[in-house]
Amino acid sequence: MTEPVAPPRTPEAERPGNHIGPDRARRGEAKTRSTAKGDLPQAILDRYLIERDLRGRPERFYRDHRTPDPAFRDQGRRLSTDRAYPDTVADMLKVAQHRGWMRLKIEGDDVFRREVWVQGRAMGLGVQGYRPRDRDRGAAGQPVSRRFTQERLDRVSAVVRALIRDPEARRRLLDHAAVRANLAKDRTYSDSVRSRHERYR
Repeated sequence: MTEPVAPPRTPEAERPGNHIGPDRARRGEAKTRSTAKGDLPQAILDRYLIERDLRGRPERFYRDHRTPDPAFRDQGRRLSTDRAYPDTVADMLKVAQHRGWMRLKIEGDDVFRREVWVQGRAMGLGVQGYRPRDRDRGAAGQPVSRRFTQERLDRVSAVVRALIRDPEARRRLLDHAAVRANLAKDRTYSDSVRSRHERYR
């Protein structure tokens, strides 16, 4: 009888997972960026317990001594993790920024790619590999689409009309909300809402 053979172990560099790497520099952009394993800000080196590779370079970064898996791994040309913890993603992005990776290419599951996109865009980094939704843009502090904002204001106006009887107070609230959402231009938002509702009567 033959003994079962264990599947070969996949080296860490080849494991599927969540990865951040530098994207190609565009014309006119500085091409000076580091892909050296272990090129990290001192704050990151101080925050983690580190396992080094055979050459003595920092490679695996652990939160504490009890965790079996590293929070993230440094493979030189890319940083990888198994989980999409926001604080780990933030630290990975600090490493990328320290290395001069102003444009990132990301791979992995949706949660990881979304977290990298939101935090990366908030830091001013270009991120490729995720298609953001309006709420992702809002979380990153970027302007959301006008249509999304208009739909939200329409829902707000329905609630305001149902709860507030005074027409003047209603108008002031809706106009204030429109100004805050950058939708008020030539006429007041409350007038545009009124004309739209009169059309459907």
